[in-house]
Amino acid sequence: MSTPAKHRNIARILFLIILAVLATAAGIWSATVILDRRADLQDLEATRFPVARSLAPFELVDHNNGVFSEATLLNRWSFLFFGYTHCPDVCPTTLSVLNTVANRLEDVDADVRFAFVSVDPERDTPEQLARFVTYFNGEFIGLTGSTQQIEQFTRDLGVMHMRVAAEKNTPGYLVDHTASVFLIDPDGRYHAVFSPPLAADKITADFRKMLKAYH
Repeated sequence: MSTPAKHRNIARILFLIILAVLATAAGIWSATVILDRRADLQDLEATRFPVARSLAPFELVDHNNGVFSEATLLNRWSFLFFGYTHCPDVCPTTLSVLNTVANRLEDVDADVRFAFVSVDPERDTPEQLARFVTYFNGEFIGLTGSTQQIEQFTRDLGVMHMRVAAEKNTPGYLVDHTASVFLIDPDGRYHAVFSPPLAADKITADFRKMLKAYH
């Protein structure tokens, strides 16, 4: 074999060795990143699903009378809480917690939305929701719809709600409902759920970990 040919072979071998070293280093780095992400997710207070679940098509109306559907969920994170504007305790408390979460997440490099879904569509008109949710945060969204639309959406997420009689000599009625906060990812999938008792610091910390691990 001629000297130039030997040099070409040596160069080719060195090139392949370098490629192998780089590939190995990249693999080790990728594995380390994945393991780090998994370690973070093991410490979550929230329940995060190993495989996020797609939602069935739905259509609601927001407090500005705009359409809110499965397409609206795309390309941003959405925190959903279900309740009603006449709620005496749980709903105001939870919306206050979510307002704190929203303020603490202002620095994240992601679009984040907070929506309050009424389980009392008979009384919760868009106008009523607008007054209620914006009291806690001007960026919060109130959602309502027909009884059938609400039933479909709550059933898909496993949200329980039931009308009950108010206390004696108290007008109107109450609605018992699931008090969890649901997290929808930018692909419009049911990603995780935060169960009571809800604390702003835990929700914020968990979301930051899930955001870091996403994709």
